[in-house]
Amino acid sequence: MAWLNLNSYERQEYVELRLNAPKAEKILLEFNPLKISDTPDWNPAWEEWHCYRNPLRIYQQDYEILVDYFNKIYPIKDTFDGTLEQEFSVCFDNWIGKNDWIKIIFEIEKDLNGVLDGERIFLTGFLEWLKEALKYSSIIVVEGNL
Repeated sequence: MAWLNLNSYERQEYVELRLNAPKAEKILLEFNPLKISDTPDWNPAWEEWHCYRNPLRIYQQDYEILVDYFNKIYPIKDTFDGTLEQEFSVCFDNWIGKNDWIKIIFEIEKDLNGVLDGERIFLTGFLEWLKEALKYSSIIVVEGNL
């Protein structure tokens, strides 16, 4: 099962992707699929994007590889509230919708054959996690703690 009960965020089992980031690294991005509701006028609570069983963590030295891909699709409209976001933020929440993730997937896959083996393995792991998560949600919230 992809989802935990709401308020069970302490039972999440984070997937950590690392290429060069040291084990002691504290600065990271967390990728949290949003549990979508069909309730009218729904305003998601924090628990609704912290109840996916296997969210993803990527640490600063490694997420810098991904930020270049994210920046290729910006500016974008926040997929939840429609506000225009000029750039990807490593400090705050980024609400990224499925159509924008598909653009990011395309950009990464386009470059896969031209990167070194270690980076290819890292990017492939990211793509596998992302494609699996998008089976369960159309929005993934990326939170940074810089």
